[in-house]
Amino acid sequence: MGDIVNRFLNFDKLIGASLIKIIYFVGLALIIIGTLIMMLSSLGALGSEPFAALGAFIIAPVFGVISILFWRFICELYILLFRMSDDLRDIKNEKLGRAANETDV
Repeated sequence: MGDIVNRFLNFDKLIGASLIKIIYFVGLALIIIGTLIMMLSSLGALGSEPFAALGAFIIAPVFGVISILFWRFICELYILLFRMSDDLRDIKNEKLGRAANETDV
């Protein structure tokens, strides 16, 4: 428990990538629920507007798949930004380590 609190209070290691994964699954669940609601509501309109309801019933899963792909892309971009930050920090630390060793010689 102390490690989690220390990791949260100390900014040496970013926790953003872990949070993005949680946000991804929450967004994924919301997209799936929204797609199911759109499909069910189109079934409710089947009596009054059958062609529109059929079109909405077919379009809803297509829109859901496109939304999932887009959501995955956005979350991957954010994870990429956090990984770039980690890589840049490693490069900086490596260069500082080499510079310190070169001055000792």
